[in-house]
Amino acid sequence: MAERPGGKKLTANDLVLHKLKETFERNENVTVDCNGTNIWVMLVAAKPFSDLLVENLSYPLTDQKPTHRVRVVLRTTDAQAGTNPYVDGSDFFLAVDKQQQTADFVWEDESFGDAPLFHGGDVASAVRWVKELGEPFHCQYSDPFLPTETGESTDQE
Repeated sequence: MAERPGGKKLTANDLVLHKLKETFERNENVTVDCNGTNIWVMLVAAKPFSDLLVENLSYPLTDQKPTHRVRVVLRTTDAQAGTNPYVDGSDFFLAVDKQQQTADFVWEDESFGDAPLFHGGDVASAVRWVKELGEPFHCQYSDPFLPTETGESTDQE
C-alpha cells in the first residue's frame, strides 16, 4: 500500500500523479546517451468523473467505472536538440481507490489508441488547454532528470 512518509495515505491527486509518472516518464540519461530521450509529465489537471458524463461518451461502459477524468501534457528532452519547445497532451480516465491506495486506467484502448488530443503545441497553449478541464495540480516545466535544469515544479492539492 502506498503511503506518504509518516504513514499518511496518499490523496487522489497523489495516486493519479504516481500512476502517470510510472506509465509515461522515462529517464534515458541524455547527457551520456546521444540517442536517448527523456519523457516527463509536465502538467496534470483532474476532475471527478460524473455518471452524468457517461451519456455523452463514445466509450463502452465496463465493470470498472472511472472516478476521474485527467488531462495530461508530456514533454521531452533529447540528446541532440535539448528540451523540445512543443508538447503533446491527452485525456485519460482513471479509477482511483483511496482506501486501497490505487489508481488504474479505464478505457485504455480508447485513450492510448488515438493520436494525442493536443499535438505539437507550445507550452503556453498547453497550459490554456489543460486549464479548460481545471487548474493543474502538477506543473514540471523543466526536465526533472537533468541536474542542470532548475525550472519550476509545483504540486498542489
